Amino acid sequence: MNKLLDRDLLSALVLFVVGTVSLYEAGTDVRNWIFPRLATYLILAIAAALAARVVFSALVKRVPDLVDLMQEDRIVYFDVLVFLMIVLAYMFVMYGLGFWLSSLIMLWLTSLYLTLEKTRANIGLALVVPLVACVVAYFVFLHVFYVPFPKAIWWPGVG
Repeated sequence: MNKLLDRDLLSALVLFVVGTVSLYEAGTDVRNWIFPRLATYLILAIAAALAARVVFSALVKRVPDLVDLMQEDRIVYFDVLVFLMIVLAYMFVMYGLGFWLSSLIMLWLTSLYLTLEKTRANIGLALVVPLVACVVAYFVFLHVFYVPFPKAIWWPGVG
C-alpha cells in the first residue's frame, strides 16, 4: 500500500484526471484548439512522463519517493486545504463576478494568506503583484491568444 504514496504516481494520477476532464470539457469550437487543447495535451504528456518514470523506477528497483504523512506537516496540510477552499470558492464565484475580477480577488486572497511575514511592504507586494499579473494576462490572453472568458452575471459589464 505504501508504494501507492509515490509522489510521481500520485502526481501522474491527478494530472491524468485533470487532463481527462479538461479534454472532455474543451468542446469542438475552433477557439478551443489554441490554448485549452494545447494546455490539456501538455498536462497529459507530463502525466504520461511521470507514469513512465514510475514504471522505470519499479523496473530498476529504485526506492520510491514516498509522501510522508507526518504530524509535523499539519500546518502545510492546513495551508493546502485553505488554498483548496479559496480555489473552490473562486470556481463558484467566477461566473457571478466574471473571470478577471474573481481571478484578481483569488490571487489577492492567496497572496495575503501565504505571505509569511505580514509587514506593510509584504502586504503591499502581495496586492500589487496579482494586480500586475492580471493586467498582463488580460492583454496576452484577450489580445494575443483571443481566448474568450466568462462575463459577470451578478454585475454585467464588470468581469
